Amino acid sequence: MIVQIVNDRKYISTKELASTLNVTETTIRRDCEELEQNGLLIRVHGGAKSLKTENVLTREKEKKMSERGHIEEKNKVALKASTIIQDGDCVFLDGGTSIEPMMKYIQDKKIKIVTHSSLIMNEIVDQSNIEVYTIGGRYIPKYNMSVGPITLHDLEQFNFDSAFISCAGLDVSRKLVYTVEMETMEIKKTAMKLASKSYLLCDSSKLDVKGFCSCINSDSFDAIFCNEYHSESVLDNMVLV
Repeated sequence: MIVQIVNDRKYISTKELASTLNVTETTIRRDCEELEQNGLLIRVHGGAKSLKTENVLTREKEKKMSERGHIEEKNKVALKASTIIQDGDCVFLDGGTSIEPMMKYIQDKKIKIVTHSSLIMNEIVDQSNIEVYTIGGRYIPKYNMSVGPITLHDLEQFNFDSAFISCAGLDVSRKLVYTVEMETMEIKKTAMKLASKSYLLCDSSKLDVKGFCSCINSDSFDAIFCNEYHSESVLDNMVLV
Protein backbone atom coordinates (compact mmCIF):
# COMPACT_ATOMS: atom_id res chain seq x y z
CA MET A 1 0.00 0.00 0.00
CA ILE A 2 2.87 2.37 0.73
CA VAL A 3 4.41 1.78 -2.70
CA GLN A 4 1.04 2.28 -4.40
CA ILE A 5 0.39 5.55 -2.56
CA VAL A 6 3.90 6.88 -3.20
CA ASN A 7 3.73 6.02 -6.91
CA ASP A 8 0.36 7.73 -7.21
CA ARG A 9 1.36 10.85 -5.28
CA LYS A 10 4.97 10.99 -6.55
CA TYR A 11 5.89 12.39 -3.11
CA ILE A 12 4.20 12.04 0.27
CA SER A 13 5.30 12.96 3.78
CA THR A 14 5.81 10.43 6.56
CA LYS A 15 3.10 12.19 8.55
CA GLU A 16 0.55 11.83 5.73
CA LEU A 17 1.41 8.16 5.19
CA ALA A 18 1.03 7.41 8.88
CA SER A 19 -2.34 9.14 8.98
CA THR A 20 -3.57 7.46 5.78
CA LEU A 21 -2.59 3.96 6.94
CA ASN A 22 -3.45 4.54 10.62
CA VAL A 23 -0.01 3.56 11.92
CA THR A 24 2.81 5.39 13.68
CA GLU A 25 5.39 7.51 11.88
CA THR A 26 8.06 5.17 13.31
CA THR A 27 6.41 2.25 11.51
CA ILE A 28 6.30 4.21 8.26
CA ARG A 29 9.97 5.19 8.50
CA ARG A 30 10.98 1.57 9.17
CA ASP A 31 8.83 0.26 6.30
CA CYS A 32 10.12 2.91 3.90
CA GLU A 33 13.69 2.02 4.80
CA GLU A 34 12.98 -1.62 3.92
CA LEU A 35 11.17 -0.65 0.73
CA GLU A 36 14.11 1.54 -0.34
CA GLN A 37 16.53 -1.34 0.27
CA ASN A 38 14.34 -3.48 -1.98
CA GLY A 39 14.43 -0.79 -4.69
CA LEU A 40 10.73 0.10 -4.52
CA LEU A 41 10.86 3.79 -3.52
CA ILE A 42 13.25 6.59 -2.57
CA ARG A 43 13.42 7.95 0.98
CA VAL A 44 13.82 11.70 1.33
CA HIS A 45 13.89 13.97 4.36
CA GLY A 46 10.44 13.84 5.93
CA GLY A 47 8.87 11.38 3.49
CA ALA A 48 9.26 9.24 0.40
CA LYS A 49 9.09 9.74 -3.35
CA SER A 50 8.40 7.45 -6.25
CA LEU A 51 11.13 5.89 -8.35
CA LYS A 52 9.10 7.05 -11.32
CA THR A 53 10.11 10.65 -10.64
CA GLU A 54 13.63 9.76 -11.74
CA ASN A 55 12.42 9.33 -15.32
CA VAL A 56 12.01 12.28 -17.66
CA LEU A 57 8.36 13.24 -18.07
CA THR A 58 7.37 13.63 -21.72
CA ARG A 59 4.14 14.51 -23.49
CA GLU A 60 3.51 10.82 -24.13
CA LYS A 61 3.92 9.91 -20.44
CA GLU A 62 1.92 12.82 -19.05
CA LYS A 63 -1.64 12.12 -17.94
CA LYS A 64 -4.67 13.77 -19.52
CA MET A 65 -6.12 16.68 -17.53
CA SER A 66 -9.17 14.60 -16.60
CA GLU A 67 -6.94 11.87 -15.11
CA ARG A 68 -4.90 14.08 -12.80
CA GLY A 69 -5.47 13.90 -9.06
CA HIS A 70 -4.19 15.66 -5.91
CA ILE A 71 -7.35 17.79 -5.84
CA GLU A 72 -7.10 18.68 -2.15
CA GLU A 73 -3.51 19.87 -2.50
CA LYS A 74 -4.27 21.88 -5.64
CA ASN A 75 -7.21 23.58 -3.91
CA LYS A 76 -5.03 24.64 -0.98
CA VAL A 77 -2.42 26.08 -3.31
CA ALA A 78 -5.02 27.83 -5.48
CA LEU A 79 -6.76 29.38 -2.48
CA LYS A 80 -3.52 30.90 -1.20
CA ALA A 81 -2.49 32.18 -4.64
CA SER A 82 -5.90 33.73 -5.28
CA THR A 83 -5.49 36.12 -2.33
CA ILE A 84 -2.95 38.07 -4.39
CA ILE A 85 -5.56 39.10 -6.97
CA GLN A 86 -7.33 42.38 -6.20
CA ASP A 87 -10.21 44.27 -7.81
CA GLY A 88 -9.05 46.04 -10.95
CA ASP A 89 -6.22 43.61 -11.70
CA CYS A 90 -5.41 42.24 -15.14
CA VAL A 91 -4.13 38.67 -14.85
CA PHE A 92 -2.95 35.81 -17.03
CA LEU A 93 -4.10 32.35 -16.02
CA ASP A 94 -2.09 29.51 -17.51
CA GLY A 95 -3.60 26.18 -18.49
CA GLY A 96 -3.49 23.21 -16.13
CA THR A 97 -5.30 21.60 -13.24
CA SER A 98 -3.19 23.57 -10.74
CA ILE A 99 -4.56 26.89 -12.03
CA GLU A 100 -8.18 25.87 -12.63
CA PRO A 101 -9.16 25.72 -8.91
CA MET A 102 -8.35 29.44 -8.54
CA MET A 103 -11.55 30.26 -10.38
CA LYS A 104 -13.81 29.28 -7.48
CA TYR A 105 -12.05 31.81 -5.24
CA ILE A 106 -12.03 34.86 -7.56
CA GLN A 107 -15.51 34.89 -9.17
CA ASP A 108 -16.61 37.93 -7.13
CA LYS A 109 -13.57 40.05 -7.97
CA LYS A 110 -13.84 42.77 -10.61
CA ILE A 111 -10.88 41.72 -12.73
CA LYS A 112 -9.78 41.01 -16.27
CA ILE A 113 -8.47 37.55 -17.14
CA VAL A 114 -6.58 36.46 -20.25
CA THR A 115 -6.25 32.72 -20.81
CA HIS A 116 -5.66 30.10 -23.48
CA SER A 117 -7.30 27.37 -21.39
CA SER A 118 -10.82 26.03 -21.84
CA LEU A 119 -10.63 24.70 -18.26
CA ILE A 120 -10.64 28.32 -17.06
CA MET A 121 -13.49 29.26 -19.41
CA ASN A 122 -15.62 26.38 -18.19
CA GLU A 123 -15.44 27.69 -14.62
CA ILE A 124 -16.95 31.12 -15.36
CA VAL A 125 -20.37 31.44 -13.68
CA ASP A 126 -23.28 33.57 -14.95
CA GLN A 127 -23.09 36.17 -12.19
CA SER A 128 -19.30 36.50 -12.25
CA ASN A 129 -17.68 39.95 -12.20
CA ILE A 130 -14.80 38.66 -14.31
CA GLU A 131 -14.13 40.02 -17.79
CA VAL A 132 -12.49 37.25 -19.81
CA TYR A 133 -10.36 37.40 -22.96
CA THR A 134 -9.69 34.08 -24.66
CA ILE A 135 -6.66 33.46 -26.85
CA GLY A 136 -6.98 31.48 -30.06
CA GLY A 137 -4.56 29.14 -31.79
CA ARG A 138 -4.15 25.42 -32.34
CA TYR A 139 -6.23 23.59 -29.74
CA ILE A 140 -4.79 20.55 -27.95
CA PRO A 141 -7.62 18.47 -26.42
CA LYS A 142 -5.26 16.62 -24.06
CA TYR A 143 -4.27 19.89 -22.40
CA ASN A 144 -7.57 21.76 -22.93
CA MET A 145 -5.64 24.75 -24.24
CA SER A 146 -4.50 26.58 -27.37
CA VAL A 147 -0.84 26.81 -28.41
CA GLY A 148 1.30 27.92 -31.32
CA PRO A 149 2.17 31.14 -33.21
CA ILE A 150 -1.40 32.51 -33.20
CA THR A 151 -1.64 32.02 -29.45
CA LEU A 152 1.65 33.85 -28.88
CA HIS A 153 0.63 36.69 -31.20
CA ASP A 154 -2.68 37.18 -29.37
CA LEU A 155 -0.98 36.97 -25.98
CA GLU A 156 1.48 39.74 -26.85
CA GLN A 157 -1.38 42.25 -27.17
CA PHE A 158 -1.81 42.33 -23.39
CA ASN A 159 -0.02 43.36 -20.20
CA PHE A 160 -0.65 41.91 -16.77
CA ASP A 161 -0.41 42.77 -13.10
CA SER A 162 0.17 39.09 -12.41
CA ALA A 163 0.77 35.86 -14.32
CA PHE A 164 -0.11 32.55 -12.66
CA ILE A 165 1.86 29.69 -14.18
CA SER A 166 1.61 25.90 -13.95
CA CYS A 167 4.31 23.32 -14.66
CA ALA A 168 4.95 19.63 -15.28
CA GLY A 169 7.73 19.45 -12.69
CA LEU A 170 9.99 21.45 -10.40
CA ASP A 171 13.54 20.36 -9.60
CA VAL A 172 14.22 22.07 -6.28
CA SER A 173 17.93 21.23 -6.18
CA ARG A 174 18.61 22.60 -9.70
CA LYS A 175 16.04 25.42 -9.39
CA LEU A 176 14.47 24.48 -12.72
CA VAL A 177 10.82 24.47 -13.76
CA TYR A 178 9.87 21.94 -16.46
CA THR A 179 7.30 21.44 -19.19
CA VAL A 180 6.92 18.37 -21.38
CA GLU A 181 7.07 20.18 -24.74
CA MET A 182 8.13 23.48 -26.30
CA GLU A 183 4.83 25.14 -27.20
CA THR A 184 3.42 25.56 -23.71
CA MET A 185 6.88 26.59 -22.50
CA GLU A 186 6.91 29.58 -24.88
CA ILE A 187 3.48 30.70 -23.70
CA LYS A 188 4.60 30.63 -20.07
CA LYS A 189 7.77 32.62 -20.81
CA THR A 190 5.90 35.22 -22.87
CA ALA A 191 3.20 35.71 -20.23
CA MET A 192 5.86 36.23 -17.55
CA LYS A 193 7.60 38.89 -19.67
CA LEU A 194 4.30 40.75 -19.98
CA ALA A 195 3.52 40.58 -16.26
CA SER A 196 4.68 42.82 -13.42
CA LYS A 197 4.82 39.77 -11.15
CA SER A 198 4.76 36.04 -11.81
CA TYR A 199 3.71 33.17 -9.59
CA LEU A 200 4.13 29.41 -9.93
CA LEU A 201 1.49 27.01 -8.61
CA CYS A 202 2.86 23.54 -7.90
CA ASP A 203 1.51 20.76 -5.70
CA SER A 204 4.10 18.50 -4.07
CA SER A 205 3.51 15.64 -6.54
CA LYS A 206 5.41 17.72 -9.12
CA LEU A 207 8.44 18.37 -6.95
CA ASP A 208 11.65 16.71 -8.14
CA VAL A 209 9.89 15.61 -11.35
CA LYS A 210 12.01 16.31 -14.44
CA GLY A 211 10.23 17.26 -17.65
CA PHE A 212 11.54 17.03 -21.19
CA CYS A 213 11.99 20.82 -21.51
CA SER A 214 13.90 22.92 -18.99
CA CYS A 215 11.60 25.88 -18.93
CA ILE A 216 12.32 28.61 -16.37
CA ASN A 217 14.66 29.20 -13.45
CA SER A 218 12.66 29.08 -10.21
CA ASP A 219 14.19 32.39 -9.11
CA SER A 220 12.24 34.08 -11.92
CA PHE A 221 9.03 33.79 -9.89
CA ASP A 222 8.03 36.28 -7.22
CA ALA A 223 6.59 33.34 -5.28
CA ILE A 224 6.10 29.59 -5.70
CA PHE A 225 2.95 28.33 -4.03
CA CYS A 226 3.14 24.70 -2.94
CA ASN A 227 1.43 22.48 -0.41
CA GLU A 228 3.34 21.05 2.55
CA TYR A 229 6.81 19.89 1.53
CA HIS A 230 9.18 18.22 3.99
CA SER A 231 12.71 18.70 2.73
CA GLU A 232 15.93 20.36 3.73
CA SER A 233 16.01 21.95 0.26
CA VAL A 234 13.26 24.57 0.28
CA LEU A 235 13.50 27.48 -2.13
CA ASP A 236 13.62 31.00 -0.69
CA ASN A 237 10.57 32.09 -2.70
CA MET A 238 8.45 29.05 -1.76
CA VAL A 239 5.16 29.76 0.04
CA LEU A 240 4.04 26.53 1.71
CA VAL A 241 0.34 26.09 2.46
